[in-house]
Amino acid sequence: MNVLESCVLNTPIEANRLSLSPVERQPHFEIRDTQTGQCLGRLHRREDATHRVELFWGKGGFMGMVTSPKGGHYFALPGSSVCVGGVELSLAGQPITGNPAKQPAESKAYTPQAYSMQATILGAGLATRFERISGDSTHYSKPAVPLSGHRSVIECIANRLVAHGFRNIIVNTFFKPESLMASLSRCQEGQVAYIHESEPSGTAGGLRKMLTESQYQPLLDLNQPLLVVQGDSVTDADFSALMEAHVSQGALLTIGCQWVDEQDVDKFGIIVTDQSGADGQSGKIAAFQEKPKREEAKSRLANTGFYIFSPRCFPLIVEIYNDVLATAQQKARQAGAPLPTEAALDFATDIFPVILERSQAQPELGAFWAQKVDGYWSDIGNPVQYLETIHDLYAGKVQIPLPEETSLYYRDGIIYWEGAQAMAESEQAVLQGNVLVALPFAG
Repeated sequence: MNVLESCVLNTPIEANRLSLSPVERQPHFEIRDTQTGQCLGRLHRREDATHRVELFWGKGGFMGMVTSPKGGHYFALPGSSVCVGGVELSLAGQPITGNPAKQPAESKAYTPQAYSMQATILGAGLATRFERISGDSTHYSKPAVPLSGHRSVIECIANRLVAHGFRNIIVNTFFKPESLMASLSRCQEGQVAYIHESEPSGTAGGLRKMLTESQYQPLLDLNQPLLVVQGDSVTDADFSALMEAHVSQGALLTIGCQWVDEQDVDKFGIIVTDQSGADGQSGKIAAFQEKPKREEAKSRLANTGFYIFSPRCFPLIVEIYNDVLATAQQKARQAGAPLPTEAALDFATDIFPVILERSQAQPELGAFWAQKVDGYWSDIGNPVQYLETIHDLYAGKVQIPLPEETSLYYRDGIIYWEGAQAMAESEQAVLQGNVLVALPFAG
């Protein structure tokens, strides 16, 4: 089988974005971006090669995947090389390192908050920017991908929540839930309940279901605040301090924020406050800016996706949802389509604008507050951010326990999922740069 027959060019976002051009002599090929003509790397596959190659351009950018007959995957990002099983793949680019703005973590004592037992982790996203590392290649949902040894991202979040007094954890699932539930089964100190969604219901869909659907209503204590955390967050944030600020301000809703570098404001949702907080940055929310241009940003406070809803918020969310559903039904009626019985609900587009307006018009409801949060925070939105975050982890920049034998998971800058290093060694793989070696979820 020749290289063109055995190599898949997969470009679901832009058709025909990648091409292979023979150079020197076959089977040596240049990988080119057909849109710009740029050479993205080189591929050489011997006739007796045992490994399959896929070159992928998706929402997360460009990467290669070399699949072993043993079922494992070598994920190659730009700035890497993989030589295994008769395949030599080298991709142009720069090495991925840790975030230079992140400093090594300082161990800080804290007292677990006692205002609420309940928190919810959002785990139902499709993670299209994270392909192929999660999804059908590995059968992992993004929050369930390994982070520290065998510990997954969502397992580390759950352990952090329990340490801060949130012992009742609710997780909504949709995509590849088996891997997510398997990793959370190791969260021994907390009680984990699930909202299994048959279709995506929006970022606030899980909370809405707890407020409006009888089968999920027992999961939520309407008399306690609820902390919401994104399922792709790698963090050692002080959730107790965030809750303390929420309570002391008598806030209706609090968003945890972090100060980001000026050159990074266009990567985040930015929150503008009145700076009335004791730190001169936190305060009542005045406006939101979604990934503003650097010269147009009015703040450098980035939304971390940590939200605390007071019990006073719960009836407002039901009211907001009823309006969203009524609007969707009206549109369907006008179009002569069947009336929907449910509608997607989103924090940023549906809930926050109404809460901002209500809190400003009715101060007695409480402030819509933004609180600066200390600690490490990174969202693994795409493969590059994932690798960067793991480099930070092993550099000691985040207070998440490392595996006892770190060299089994992280060696010479190469990242291995559990058992993957043994596979790579058995195949005499030669790896350099931005490479992740993964074994699929086995149940």
